Amino acid sequence: MIGPGIVIGRRYRLTERIARGGMAEVWTAVEESTGLVVVVKTPRSTAMQRTDLLRLFAREGTMLSRVNSNHVARFYGYFVEDKRPFIVCERLVGETLAERLRRSRVLTLADLGPIVEQVLLGLGDAHDAGVLHRDLSLDNVFLCAGKVETAKLIDFGVGKQLNDPEPMTPADATMGSFAYMAPEQWLDPSKVDARTDIYALGTIIFRSLTGSLPFPEKNAMRLLTIKRDFDAPTIGEVTRAPYPTAASSFVATALAREREGRFPTAAAMLEAWRAVFATSAWTAPAIAIGPDEGGDTTATMTHTRRTKSS
Repeated sequence: MIGPGIVIGRRYRLTERIARGGMAEVWTAVEESTGLVVVVKTPRSTAMQRTDLLRLFAREGTMLSRVNSNHVARFYGYFVEDKRPFIVCERLVGETLAERLRRSRVLTLADLGPIVEQVLLGLGDAHDAGVLHRDLSLDNVFLCAGKVETAKLIDFGVGKQLNDPEPMTPADATMGSFAYMAPEQWLDPSKVDARTDIYALGTIIFRSLTGSLPFPEKNAMRLLTIKRDFDAPTIGEVTRAPYPTAASSFVATALAREREGRFPTAAAMLEAWRAVFATSAWTAPAIAIGPDEGGDTTATMTHTRRTKSS
């Protein structure tokens, strides 16, 4: 059993459980020799008999050990104690992008620019290390508080190592959030590569700028079928008003149904994003969501424009 005050790995004293999902729970802990506060992830007791879950934990630990990035939560270690695996990572202070958008509903292109740039830097570092995230979403982009806000990727729990010889299983097709999932991730999960994460980031950008998901369908199977058969709408179609062509074209490329139509790498996407930011960040109209409209359903565009001094 684990609980507050228990020491794990002979060095980390658990303090507080901060999250609990269907398969895993997350605790804060203190490294007794240094006082460093960390985050510890471990399977729930009810999931300890799941050999597939234990393999996922081991895989996540291996992947995180390979990634060294200022824009990925720092990894401190993986170990097994009394047959229970533990992953220890950096304790981040701030909020997720999902939490930010629950307050603001949408972001301007100017505000979103630095966040996306840093996510792409972290994504590039992960891909260079041979690691796919496979579950990029608003919840897995963390905005660290500080004099200068820093964006970091978190939760590689359903990640995948590129060129991993381990055969894909049917369960791999359903790993990740359907709302952000690229078509090939469920049509043929053996074909996932860097462009799968690029599609998910395109969805994050679309949602952040418009207040709506590209495909707001709630039924999972209908959603996946729509993604397979139809192109994503443009920002203008959702907001019902013009939007800078460069930004609209960028998002359309990231959300291409066929992966060959997307940016080939995070580095290529970053170069294109910087160009969009330079040309459009201070002229893109702000978007407002009416009080009776849902954040993931529809949005309208205001006629005011953000300036550099605002």
